[in-house]
Amino acid sequence: MKLHLLRVGKPYLLALILILVGGWLVPLTPARAQGPGPALLEKPPAAPPEEEKKEGAPSTCGPMISDTCLPIDTHKLTMQILWGFEFDVGNLTNNWRKVSAKGDFPTFIMPVKITYGVAKDLEMYVIIPYIHNFASNLNKSIAGPNGERNANYGGIGDITLVGKYLLLPETPIRPAVTGVLGVGFPTGHASHLNPRFLSADAVGTGAFTFITGFNLFKYLKPFMVYSNIWFNTPVNLYPQRDDMVRSREYVTFNMAVEYPFTKRWIGLLEFFSTWTWTNLKPQNISFTTPQTLIGIMPAIEFIINEKWSCAAGASIELFGKNGNYEYTPMFTVYYNF
Repeated sequence: MKLHLLRVGKPYLLALILILVGGWLVPLTPARAQGPGPALLEKPPAAPPEEEKKEGAPSTCGPMISDTCLPIDTHKLTMQILWGFEFDVGNLTNNWRKVSAKGDFPTFIMPVKITYGVAKDLEMYVIIPYIHNFASNLNKSIAGPNGERNANYGGIGDITLVGKYLLLPETPIRPAVTGVLGVGFPTGHASHLNPRFLSADAVGTGAFTFITGFNLFKYLKPFMVYSNIWFNTPVNLYPQRDDMVRSREYVTFNMAVEYPFTKRWIGLLEFFSTWTWTNLKPQNISFTTPQTLIGIMPAIEFIINEKWSCAAGASIELFGKNGNYEYTPMFTVYYNF
């Protein structure tokens, strides 16, 4: 889950999306359902009357990986800081096999997310990530030009700006739906990579990445269910060379479900995935470029008061291809100004 997805034909993608969105329009029974995490507190709809159901703060933190759905209140400002350490377990081949990475490649991530309610039903947020890559104990076959087998490099990754507008409010039989537009700026280092850093200096995607998609939310008492379907289209800046990073076009599909144990303690389970259909040479892929990847993340949330809350969990990447797979424990803090 580098910050940060089978080759899928576009007709099949369209059919998949129509089926998923259509399924949201049918009344559901509360059940276990399903993560660049939210920066606002989500609240389940209030008590009857039904037509007054709405999300609000503060009841839950919201998902850590998936995006929240409902925009925050006008002129409200919130901030989230997340700390995570990605343990690189191995590589994923083109045919979904797990193989050795021939070394250790952990990554420390610390994205900061600031969200502002611009107007009624409209919010904007910016994500500014710090990324520090490590490479150690490398196999001699992939050592650096002077025999380097250890390296590390840190810096600001790609900064992402996103706008989110409420298109359809929640009803008893329909989820709330928001439209999402955003762009990722190529602020992370992604060109003229130094071989002695063993690719650890690739902290950017090397592309402007344009985001379009939808977020959904439905309260199925006592469960709160979220979903994201995003299309991510990169415009690569650099040619295909071993010292340049190039990114793939990809689709993000996430789901999350929350269950409140008490007013302060909330359980969270997320399903996250990214789907790509373009192959790139492995040496042209940075630590943060997308790959086909499927995983889950159990977590626990704690509401401290109306201004402070926190959550902790661990993402587990289960399947994928054309990249690496990791286990990532993470902790995040939210603050409402």
